[in-house]
Amino acid sequence: MPARHTTHPNDLPPTPGTYALLIDVGEPITIQIGRPGRFTLQPGHYLYVGSALGPGGLRARVGRHLRQHKRPHWHIDALTAAAPVTAIWAVESTTRLECTWANALRDLPGVSAPVPGFGASDCGCEAHLLRVPDPQAVQPCLSTTTSARVLLY
Repeated sequence: MPARHTTHPNDLPPTPGTYALLIDVGEPITIQIGRPGRFTLQPGHYLYVGSALGPGGLRARVGRHLRQHKRPHWHIDALTAAAPVTAIWAVESTTRLECTWANALRDLPGVSAPVPGFGASDCGCEAHLLRVPDPQAVQPCLSTTTSARVLLY
């Protein structure tokens, strides 16, 4: 498993890119979000993929996700307020790669989408939140989707 998250958001570049957050759920948690509604996540490793193409890029978007006290805006906000982010993968790119990453990860053995539509309300993906049995498989999988270097933070 990747090392525990110790990075500060300022370690991330302030440029556009795509990111994946590894979130460890230690006990069942129930959260409420918009259209998907109320759901319970069982203990395990979850991966959320997103893009940060706006002002402040990866630093601003991921930094917001890492804050515990925030006004919920995206689906992921409720989850990151309830469970820790333990690793971050990111690539600098002006191309939105979140759907490519979500689909590539979904094809890994044992990966599932526990909440249909989570984080994917603006695209046709099944979900951008995935339950991953083997976090070690994430980096190699993401690296096959782009010629740019995918970094673990």
